[in-house]
Amino acid sequence: MRTYQLSTLIGLTTSVTLSAIAPVQATNLSFDYNQLQFIKSRPIASSNFLGLNGSPTENQGFVPFYNPDPSAPDHGHKEIGLNSRRDFPGFNNAPYYGTGRQGSPEEPASGANRMTTLININSFPTFDQYLTNNGIPFSDIGFVFGQKSDRDFNQTWNLGADIFGQDWYADPNTPLEERIYKANPNDIEIALYSGNTKIVDFGYSDFYSIVDYGSTPSFNDDFESSFTDPIAAKKASDLDPLLAGLATAFLNDVNAAGGGVQIVNENFGELDINFASGNGYDMILLPYPMQIRAVALKAVPEASFSWGIFMFGVLVAVSQRKKLQN
Repeated sequence: MRTYQLSTLIGLTTSVTLSAIAPVQATNLSFDYNQLQFIKSRPIASSNFLGLNGSPTENQGFVPFYNPDPSAPDHGHKEIGLNSRRDFPGFNNAPYYGTGRQGSPEEPASGANRMTTLININSFPTFDQYLTNNGIPFSDIGFVFGQKSDRDFNQTWNLGADIFGQDWYADPNTPLEERIYKANPNDIEIALYSGNTKIVDFGYSDFYSIVDYGSTPSFNDDFESSFTDPIAAKKASDLDPLLAGLATAFLNDVNAAGGGVQIVNENFGELDINFASGNGYDMILLPYPMQIRAVALKAVPEASFSWGIFMFGVLVAVSQRKKLQN
């Protein structure tokens, strides 16, 4: 989740348009996830996916938010990565929380009911045919990510104790920052909806966020990605026959392609974004192009002993940089 904290400076809900890489161009770009040092999970390539998108102008999208008080534990740590705008007040801390637009703390309330909407289908033949046969438009299918509707805003995915090397990692000599957002599985939901009805419930996963600040401090060469582990999917309960059939069609395609799903978002360059505040938080309203990929379920590797040795070296580098600044 990139940091744009103009709301702190102007105190109002504001729309800002920044230069953006067109979607067609972005599809020709790629990021080498082998560069990651901290996060062990990886996006899994799959030709079986649903493509979804959510824009703030359509009352959808992703909402990183944080306590604007710099001394608060849920303000978010100061960024230290190369080219991260770490020396620019108002642009230098990582958002502590993340949720879908339907869970945004903005005031007045957004009234949103989803984070993203289905826009294309690739190799989900049973699900695709079921939509066609029953006259269900893509726009009816939505995705929800965030705290449950009866939970407090601060029960969504968050950075926990926000400890370097435990919840996040960055190196002042490289432009990458890696963050792991977690939540109580009982407090959140990841789900596929038809209209306002949940049809498929996905299991819990930590939420991984990566920012590559590029070769310059400009926003134009940034890359962002967020994704889950491969997770299980199950049909929601108490569905009518039409929606039960829709959920079954989706699950049949998932099972044929490996039995699990993974949520993957990637952004190259800049985005059209909005800023808002409410309920004691500042927030960024972001577009969220994403895929629900059908993948094999597999375990995420544990951190190795070499990670501890590597971290020791990084801590020394950070300490030396702080001494030089002082």
